[in-house]
Amino acid sequence: MTLPRPSLDQAPIPPFAVRRRMHKRWRWLLGGLCLALAWQALARVAWAGVWDLLSRLGPLAILALVSINLLILPLMTGRWWLLLRTLGAPVGLLAACAYKVAVNAINYLTPGPHFGGEPFSVFLLHRRHNISLASAATSVALDRLLELSASMMVLTFCLIHLAFTRSAPFSGSKGPALAAGLLSALSLMLAGLFTGRRPLSRVAFLIKRLDARPARWIAKFLEPLAQTIAQGEAMAESIFRGHRIQFLFANLFSLGHWLGVFAEFWSMSALLGLPLSLGQLTAVVVVARLSFFTPLPAGIGVLETALPWVTAAIGPGSSLGVSLCVIIRMRDLLFSLVGLGLAVRYWAGRQKAVSANQNQVGPIARNRSGG
Repeated sequence: MTLPRPSLDQAPIPPFAVRRRMHKRWRWLLGGLCLALAWQALARVAWAGVWDLLSRLGPLAILALVSINLLILPLMTGRWWLLLRTLGAPVGLLAACAYKVAVNAINYLTPGPHFGGEPFSVFLLHRRHNISLASAATSVALDRLLELSASMMVLTFCLIHLAFTRSAPFSGSKGPALAAGLLSALSLMLAGLFTGRRPLSRVAFLIKRLDARPARWIAKFLEPLAQTIAQGEAMAESIFRGHRIQFLFANLFSLGHWLGVFAEFWSMSALLGLPLSLGQLTAVVVVARLSFFTPLPAGIGVLETALPWVTAAIGPGSSLGVSLCVIIRMRDLLFSLVGLGLAVRYWAGRQKAVSANQNQVGPIARNRSGG
């Protein structure tokens, strides 16, 4: 199968809107699963130990954690900001950071970590900066593909490290090695995005050609996502071939973001009085990040179950895991409230603009009709 290689100025990628068509009963099932996991995780918590750890966080410690997150924000947004400039649609870094906070608030409340707020990203770029839908959707799709690629590669190295570290909770088992192998395959597949091999498109094409009923059902269910990925693959290859310096810096932003994540988790544990070693820190970060990849809003229930388990397994005890969960949830709640406030403000600004246009059209129409 030979696929064409469009350039960056070719038309157009449709708006990046991958909707999860989930039946209502499945939503209720997921909601019940969230509550069950959260209840099981929190029912046997030694809250006295958790309170003892959290009481060590003074105003300066809280200010330090907020400052770290504010420093991580431009690292997380820089990749998208650079892609927009590469596509000839520059947006200020401060504005892009504000948009990212608003979009992440929407993503936080929707199933999974990668979908939910992307159509709103396209809307913000198109309405507030007059950027074409093609360029806006391309930037969002490429940003997500690069983020996924970086995440898979970092998690691969982390799982390999845990598989061969004696002090890690998974050492000696086959699970991490298998997971590392799977993630390595995914990383190689995503790396093929930038070499013209189009691995994801080929996999979708092969699934579509299978005659088995489950394969046809899967292909139909994933068709909107497959189309977006296929178009993103072409643009990613064009970025790699025509703008290699920008491509390199975009991936450096991804690396900087991950370093910021490790720094944040180490700072949280250190400020709680239980600094983690490299192996312990790797285990905590991997479990926490994988929790957000589950198809549950904000990984609720999964994070509360996994973090106390892993901190108990590596030595500091489950109280540290629960304390980290409390800090993470409070941080996410704070940024989600700010993000939702920004989203409402941007949407209200759009509504005012529409109302003003209607008021201007009214008198003009009356004058033309002789009123």
